[in-house]
Amino acid sequence: MDILCRSMLFEGKAIVTAINCTETAEKARQIHNTSKSATNALARVLAMGVFMSAGFKGLKHKLTLIIRGGGAGGNIIVCGDCGSKVRCRMDNPDCLAGDEIAPVSDVIGADGKLTVIKDFGLKEPYNGMVNLVNGSVDADFAYYFTVSEQLPSAIATGVKLADDGSVEAAGAVIVQPMPNCPPEIVETLADVVRNFKDMDELVATHTPTTLIEEYFGHFENKPLQPTYPAYVCSCSREAMERILVSMGEKDAEEILEQNGVIEFHCDFCHKTQQFTKEDVKKIFEAANDKNNDSDRE
Repeated sequence: MDILCRSMLFEGKAIVTAINCTETAEKARQIHNTSKSATNALARVLAMGVFMSAGFKGLKHKLTLIIRGGGAGGNIIVCGDCGSKVRCRMDNPDCLAGDEIAPVSDVIGADGKLTVIKDFGLKEPYNGMVNLVNGSVDADFAYYFTVSEQLPSAIATGVKLADDGSVEAAGAVIVQPMPNCPPEIVETLADVVRNFKDMDELVATHTPTTLIEEYFGHFENKPLQPTYPAYVCSCSREAMERILVSMGEKDAEEILEQNGVIEFHCDFCHKTQQFTKEDVKKIFEAANDKNNDSDRE
């Protein structure tokens, strides 16, 4: 089971987060049939989606990460919900196919933007955008946190693949200071992360708990409640019905006239929902009845 563990350090002056998202990354690989190089890059971005959505409190809070870097993988999107329930898509999941794993920056690219959208159900969602630093994920997200959220962060992601391309291990370590954390503590913790010799191997040989204990246990720390990430798509037939109604009855009828059915395909899980003429008739009858009831009220 995937798990995200956190510990408060130095009496709450900083937080270290260690993530195992192996099963989540492997499910993404299976759904999107990614090449080894694409899997290696996508799993790292997924780890950041897991991290950033772990702190959401509301069930309707939404996260969207968009990377447009000009790399071989094309645009990458990761969405997250409360409790680190994430999903993703990639323009070119079969990019740089072969046994050799290309550098992450070759997949993502380094000439573009990282966009972060956090929707807390208010009038306007929070939008943050920064230039990519080098397409490595680690440096790019560290730069985002420093510039957009004023949290100078140390980030290390790791991924280990089997010979067949499946994900043996995937995860990350993120250290972030709390407001007013002394600069010397920030630098001390950043040094720990910078001195990780092989993060890909660390996520394969350590659980999040043992990783925190081994590298941060000598600091005063207080473990927090863990979170359990998973790859979960939010699409459903009911959601597709709402999209269908939003199209309008006239447009729906025109599509039915041309194709005989209306199909919706989800880019995040690759499931397809199909609606026949009879389905569409019932859906719009129900929608019209609901509108009429509202008008009478």
